Amino acid sequence: MKKAGGDYEKYLPGVSRREMLKIMGAGAIGALLPGARRGESSEVFSTSGGGGLIFLVGDGMPLGVIKGMHQVRTRVYGDKGTNFYSRMKDPNSVVGYMSTDSLSSIVTDSAPASVTWSTGVKTLNRVLASLPDRRPLKTIMELVKEQGYGCGLVTTTRVTHATPAAWVSHQLQRDAEDEIAMDFLKFKPEVLMGGGSRFFDSSRRKDKNDLFKAFTDSGYDVVREKANLLSTELLSSSKPILGIFSSSHMSYYLDRLNQPELGKKQPTLPEMTRIALQKLSRNPKGFILQVEAGRIDHANHSNDAWAAILDTYELDLILGVIDEYLKVNPKTLVIVTSDHGTSGWGINGTGPEYNDSTEALKKYQTIKASFELIKTRLKKEMTPAEIKDIFEHFTTFRITDEEASTIQAAMQPDYKPFPGDYVIQPDAVMGEILAHSLYPKRRGAMVEGQAVIRRGNVGFTSTNHTGEDQIILSFGHKANQLDLNRHVDNTYLFTAMCKFFGIQHQNPTMTEEEAKPFIKTASLEEWRRHMELHIA
Repeated sequence: MKKAGGDYEKYLPGVSRREMLKIMGAGAIGALLPGARRGESSEVFSTSGGGGLIFLVGDGMPLGVIKGMHQVRTRVYGDKGTNFYSRMKDPNSVVGYMSTDSLSSIVTDSAPASVTWSTGVKTLNRVLASLPDRRPLKTIMELVKEQGYGCGLVTTTRVTHATPAAWVSHQLQRDAEDEIAMDFLKFKPEVLMGGGSRFFDSSRRKDKNDLFKAFTDSGYDVVREKANLLSTELLSSSKPILGIFSSSHMSYYLDRLNQPELGKKQPTLPEMTRIALQKLSRNPKGFILQVEAGRIDHANHSNDAWAAILDTYELDLILGVIDEYLKVNPKTLVIVTSDHGTSGWGINGTGPEYNDSTEALKKYQTIKASFELIKTRLKKEMTPAEIKDIFEHFTTFRITDEEASTIQAAMQPDYKPFPGDYVIQPDAVMGEILAHSLYPKRRGAMVEGQAVIRRGNVGFTSTNHTGEDQIILSFGHKANQLDLNRHVDNTYLFTAMCKFFGIQHQNPTMTEEEAKPFIKTASLEEWRRHMELHIA
């Protein structure tokens, strides 16, 4: 079958033009897809000497975005199903539900949410594997490493970000990413891959330490480019691996697909997962691997529906890679979950009798860039006409002069957002514009007739985390023996992992009342700085 042009065949052997067009949508002919179609492995996995545990996290991935991804794969791209739904329907899988609150609040931050998994203990928002009074908590990764198991962490965020950091670091502040990078050097996982070179590069670190050199001196293969990661030399190497592929977070899957320079430099999450499994499976004792699709959360913070759907699509492809691994390594447990919801993600019923709902969701497929990338082209001093041209180019939606003026206003430092917790701007405004519709007849809130304007239909309640419970999907070795077929507290996942490895350990705890004196409310400016650091 004929492949799409340019260097496409060189980088994407075995992927058809139809498959490329499906994932990219209209207007993205030159994009690069991952080297494995629908998650199918292009490398044969070897049999591992020991068992393994893969802990897959969709950060900020509520049920709504999972459903949205499933609808896009089946209704837009014509797939028969998704890996996620196939696993949920499998009678051998275990499906449960999990509460997510922290010691600070009924709405958790990613740091204490990940701490509950890694230690079985609740702590305050922003705190890593420690209690608020500075007592360190022993993590599941530290426990299994002491027993000779291999350890790996793979993410699309900075590797020093909260979710992976909470399995290794005991910092009291998740924003201390220079120090967290040093904690990884001390811990020495066999695999560490993602973004965040700014915290390893001597020119960007406050202490001017060159952590890339330090990891190399410690016996690591250090890679900074996708081509080097996928090289035969690296796959045959017995050294541990540090792979850092961007200065901050890795780009959204949407942008890696549509911007060839990003797709060539940054590997996909399935590719990194495949390499991690190939490396870790060589440990005769076994391994633990945390994989995080971390930017689902960031897209939801930005009310960027299409970026969120495609990053969830990338997580679904990982499940395909894991399926291939399980075929030759059945003594592997897989746990899939999310730390919290983000932004109240929901597919809204649209039009009379909701009959426009399906077509509205399909509308997003023409979008060619994330809000993150679009904002790099926008300037506060631009005119509404200039903003309109840029926004229409990347989204393919025609917008009104008034809507362009609203985007311009939302970029100004004195902008007062519409009521609610829509603090990430102009992202929230752009998300609202892309969900806009107009009907010829309206009586109050009711509409009638064929839509004059019909864009998308994903609605958001805020740009913040939300407090709803999250799904737990587990399958593979011993999945039916870990009591995960029910509603549990998030701390129970530590207990389940300890059961899997045959480990008995109890960390100290604090009550909410005992933790209250340690809770500090950030100033408005500090909170804004934290949110920008967290998402950007």
